[in-house]
Amino acid sequence: MRFPITPTLGLCLSLSVAAPVLADPLQDALTRTVDLHATPAVERFDQAATALSNAAAADCTPEAVKPAYNAAFDAWMGLQHLHMGPLETNGRILTIAFWPDKKGLIPRALADMIAAKDPVVQDPQAFSQVSIAARGFFALEYMLYDDAFEGYAAGSYSCELVQAITHDLGRMAQVIDAEWTAPDGFSDTLREAGAAAKPHYLTPQESVQALYTMLMSGLEDTKDKRIARPLGTFDKPRPTRAEAYRSGRSERNVVLSLIAARDLARTMAPGDMSASEEMFAEVIGLAEALNDPDFSGVIEPMQRLKTEIVGQRIEALLGALANDVGLPLGVSAGFNASDGD
Repeated sequence: MRFPITPTLGLCLSLSVAAPVLADPLQDALTRTVDLHATPAVERFDQAATALSNAAAADCTPEAVKPAYNAAFDAWMGLQHLHMGPLETNGRILTIAFWPDKKGLIPRALADMIAAKDPVVQDPQAFSQVSIAARGFFALEYMLYDDAFEGYAAGSYSCELVQAITHDLGRMAQVIDAEWTAPDGFSDTLREAGAAAKPHYLTPQESVQALYTMLMSGLEDTKDKRIARPLGTFDKPRPTRAEAYRSGRSERNVVLSLIAARDLARTMAPGDMSASEEMFAEVIGLAEALNDPDFSGVIEPMQRLKTEIVGQRIEALLGALANDVGLPLGVSAGFNASDGD
C-alpha cells in the first residue's frame, strides 16, 4: 500500500534532505579557543622561557638577562589566566608566578640560599624541589632589579642562582607545552571533552564553561589584585603591593592581561560581541594612558582616580561579556582555583 505524500509532508521531507547540518556553537567555540588562543599562548611561552634560559646561560649578569626576562614575562601574561591542566599540575602556575607574596618569603628564601651558597643550584632536578619562593619570575625579579640582590658579578653564586631560576622556568615551560600539545594531551582533553582519550570534562559545555570561568576570573584578578592591591585605601595607598613594580611592569601587566582576555573572548564568542569590543578598547586605552609603569603614582589623588577608573571599567566589562559570550553559549563562571588567593 502506498501512502500519498501530502504537500506539507513533502515539504518536510525536502527540507530534511536539503537543510545543512547546523554547526554546534559550543564545539565551534571550543575548537577556536583551543586552537587559536590557548595552544599558541602555550607555545609562545615555551619559546620565550627557553630563550630566557639560554640568555642567562650565556651571560647571567642583570643587564644581559633583563630583555629576555621581560620578553618571557610578556609571553607569560598571555597564558597566566588559564588555571587548568598542565599549568596547574605540580603547582606550576604558582611556582612560575608566586604573587602576591604577602609574607615576604621571596627575599628571605633568596638571601638564605645566597648566604649558605646552597649547592642545589648546580642540580636542576634538586632545584625543582626547592621552595617556590626561590623560583619563578618574582624570585628572578628580585635578583635582577632589587638593590639587595642585583649587584652581583659574573661567576658569583648569585649568577649561578639566576641561571638555576631561568633554567627551571624554561624546563617548566617545555613540560607545559609538551603536556598540552602532545597527542592525547590537554588540548585534546579540552577540545574533545567526553570523547577524549583522557577525559576530564564530560561534555563540550563543561570544557567551554571551564574556559569561560578562566576569562571572567582572569579579569577579576586584574581588577582585585593588579589594580586594587596597590590602590590600598585613599588614606594609605600601597604602591609597593603592585605586581612586578621592581621591574616597572605593573601597568604593562594590566594591559597585557586585558589584551589576553580580549583574545580569549574573541575566540569564544559565537556571534557579535561589539559591546564587549568597545569596552575592551576603552579599558585598554585607559590602562595604557596611565603612564605609571610601577603604579607609584597611586599616592597622588588624580593618578589614583585614573587607576580606580580602570578597575571600575573592568567591572562593567564583566557584565558585557556575560551578555556577549556567556549567555549565547549557555555557560556561567564557576569556581576557579585562584579564587580566594
